Amino acid sequence: MKSFTFIGLLIAGLVTMLAVVVFSLAGSVQAASLPADRLLLSYNLPLEHGAFAPTQTITCTVNITTTDAIPNNQSVNTAATVANYSGLALVPSPTYPFSPGNQVAPLDDWFVLGNATPNFQYSFEATPDAGGNYNLGMEIYTSNVINSSTLYKSDINTGDGNSTKIVTDFPGLGPYYIRIFQISNFCSGGTYNLRFSQTGPTATPTPTNTPTRTPTGTPAPFACTTGADRFESNDDFETATTIGLGVKYDNLNFVQCVQDEGTWDNDYFRVRVKPGMVITCRTLSLSPGTDTNLILYDVNGNGINGQDDFNRAAGDLSSSVTYFSTYEGWLYGLVGEGFHRPQSEQAAATYSYECIIGTQSTPTVAPTPTDAPGQPTRTPVPPTPTETPIPTPTLSPTPPFIRISPLPTATPVGLPTTNIPVSVLVYYDANNNNKADPGEGVVGVSARVFDLTNGKLLAQGLTDQTGRATFTVSAPGAVQLVVPYLNFSTIILPVGGSAVIRVSASDLPNTIP
Repeated sequence: MKSFTFIGLLIAGLVTMLAVVVFSLAGSVQAASLPADRLLLSYNLPLEHGAFAPTQTITCTVNITTTDAIPNNQSVNTAATVANYSGLALVPSPTYPFSPGNQVAPLDDWFVLGNATPNFQYSFEATPDAGGNYNLGMEIYTSNVINSSTLYKSDINTGDGNSTKIVTDFPGLGPYYIRIFQISNFCSGGTYNLRFSQTGPTATPTPTNTPTRTPTGTPAPFACTTGADRFESNDDFETATTIGLGVKYDNLNFVQCVQDEGTWDNDYFRVRVKPGMVITCRTLSLSPGTDTNLILYDVNGNGINGQDDFNRAAGDLSSSVTYFSTYEGWLYGLVGEGFHRPQSEQAAATYSYECIIGTQSTPTVAPTPTDAPGQPTRTPVPPTPTETPIPTPTLSPTPPFIRISPLPTATPVGLPTTNIPVSVLVYYDANNNNKADPGEGVVGVSARVFDLTNGKLLAQGLTDQTGRATFTVSAPGAVQLVVPYLNFSTIILPVGGSAVIRVSASDLPNTIP
């Protein structure tokens, strides 16, 4: 009898162990069958929170419908460049065609940080714009292959408030991927904002033209002058504010972080660019009496181009510079006024700043002539025997006024006209080899063709991504090709012709002159 009892207990024990093994295998199969990017919604990651543990499915009872400022960053492959953003949403309209009160599964937002600097501290903080509309979590990964082994940092504590924040350094250049997501069922929609900053391993260098800060009395944490905008101090390349493409930053001003009668406030910004992108950075929404200057610099701090007044003749004192990027990295912008304001006037000198994809149209600075009937569209120009180089022009920050006058002896009315091919090439000679290389074409330069007999505008257009503009015009004699921004004009004979304009590489100042 004891023998049979022992055998029964042994069999029961084996059955129990087998059940445990089968249960474990079933759990593994269930996890493996889920898509890789949804495992994170079903399990807590092990790096800071122990072993995998199942969690409930996240849904939101939506009471607010809103759009998303960055609508297409819901995966690693479409991650947006990390920067300061507002108006972000995890349950945006019209992604979900719902009515208030519906329950929906929130989306994830992905951002990417490239070229991290060793020993720098990076701060990422996501905060809902209203209490209770989101309970946010954050995870940072070291690879676009998202799994538990690539998780670097996380903050998914539901008990520490509705916002989420990670401050960390990175062991290498990256890229690093940041995921923002909803971590509880307590959400009603709406928007949130993302704040990103970085701090070097040593104290912020003393700004140029700024006296040494000498503390008096009991030392206290350094703070900028009251009234300085939210990005101060950003008065050199190392403290430049990181911004996103297509995002407008309002309520900026020229209040000096440290008041100094002999200097003025310079604001530096930087945005991430890649080859082939046409970027226009500009100031806008200037307060009365504000007059901005803008200079763009490449990733090495070399000057690219600058502008003072966008359309001085029309009273528009904003600034705009367009650049065709030939590299991947940071594009820096310096905004300033170039003169010192009394402290009592600085807070009132406000402006907005943005960098967008595309070009800004060049303003018309001369009276618009009557267009010729049946103005032809631009067509490819047949090759011409030779192109006659012209002397390198001196860049003028403001398009000059161009006045076209008829020749003393006009061609009699009624003479037959001729189709005249006209072309122009504008290039920025970055390597100073006196020839146009691929990627050196200047985009968005206005070119115009006038009839010499009566001063009538025959054709106009902007240079394309190769720096070329081509026209075919009909005229009874020679025509005039004018590029107003570069103060250039030349006569084109009836047989047709072309012009090449070389813009030499030059060192631009690192402060607004």
